[in-house]
Amino acid sequence: MAIPRILYLLPSLVLGIAVATFALVESRAHAQNEAGIDFSQPHHYVTREMELESEAMKNRRVPDEVVPTNLGRAFHIGADGGLRPQFVLFIKQGCVCSIDAQPFFNRMARKFSGKIDFVGVIDADAGAAKAYASQFLVAFPVVGDSTLDLIHGFKAQAAVYSALVARNGHIVKMWPGYNADMLGEMNRVLSEAVGVKETPFAPEYAPLRKTTGCAFSS
Repeated sequence: MAIPRILYLLPSLVLGIAVATFALVESRAHAQNEAGIDFSQPHHYVTREMELESEAMKNRRVPDEVVPTNLGRAFHIGADGGLRPQFVLFIKQGCVCSIDAQPFFNRMARKFSGKIDFVGVIDADAGAAKAYASQFLVAFPVVGDSTLDLIHGFKAQAAVYSALVARNGHIVKMWPGYNADMLGEMNRVLSEAVGVKETPFAPEYAPLRKTTGCAFSS
């Protein structure tokens, strides 16, 4: 009886999966050693209270602030009459949740480049903002908010909160985290905001459960 070819390949497939898993663990351990980040932190999930509070932010006027970015130029958050809508992502220094989510927002920023101005706000000083943007290849400016004035002004409770701000400085929509469905909703809302046809945004390895980040200090 002939042995199916797949059985000959099975040991190699198992070995390949084991090597890939080991590489992932090693890469995270290396990142932890290099950045001092504890990747064993538990994930945080979006609560119904977070959703309701974020929904209540619709149409709220956001703080009108001109802030320096990691790129060496100023960014005017919440400008009334700005050239483009703005998408603000909140980041917590040392938070693995922010790091895990960053690639999705990089892709979203590239997709809407020239149509929506993306900016990250991190709960740290300008030096830390520059370091975070460099280390995690952030595709948009990052500003330091060590006083948490902007973060509290948007009522962002935790990392990975985000908000779309209209050209008049009012919030169109705020999200208390992300997952595959929420990324799809962001894609739709951002497309509508700039009057372009919605095209797919593949969530790839995004969590299925609504996930937020580590809490900001009060």
